[in-house]
Amino acid sequence: MSPKTAPGPAAWLRSRIETLRHYHRVAEVGKIARRYFAMNAFDGVLTTLGVLVGSYLGHAHSAHQVVAVGLGAAVAMGVSGFYGSYLIERAERDRSLRELEDVTLSSLEDSDIAAASTYATIVIACVDGVSPFIAAALVLAPFLVGFTSLHSAYIAGVAIAFVELFALGIFLGRVSRQRLVWSGMKLAVAGVLCLVLSALLDYGLR
Repeated sequence: MSPKTAPGPAAWLRSRIETLRHYHRVAEVGKIARRYFAMNAFDGVLTTLGVLVGSYLGHAHSAHQVVAVGLGAAVAMGVSGFYGSYLIERAERDRSLRELEDVTLSSLEDSDIAAASTYATIVIACVDGVSPFIAAALVLAPFLVGFTSLHSAYIAGVAIAFVELFALGIFLGRVSRQRLVWSGMKLAVAGVLCLVLSALLDYGLR
């Protein structure tokens, strides 16, 4: 009888992917990640929109200043989102695991349920951390690519922000099976509200 050979890289990769898919289903990561993605991308867009309004009304002299403030806020949101969701999700899933152990009167430390819980915590934390940063970076893109004028970059950034808000609204509309255009408009209205309140705040501080 020939000795058993180790699986090749392709077979190992397929096995790992199938294992992660199994964890994905067991931990119900999909719907939770969707919720975190939409919520934190929304926060990223609105925060960066507020940065644009404040920079414009505060007469920022260069695109570098706008990008520095915007990316600083985006990084802060990303780090906060990652660590906050990781700690919260870890605590909730550890509690659920302990309660399940109490019911089954057995240790689940090395079980698929425990592994799926760890997988879910990491994936959700990454989604929570990355989504606001990407959303903010897209709004700041006109200031990074070197528009012909700073004024044009502001207009393009605001336009991108509203496109993102509308797209997020459509995404949520598809998830909730509501009217897509109406769902997109509701999030766009939040952008208008952000613009108005930011402008009023600037006016009140003068």
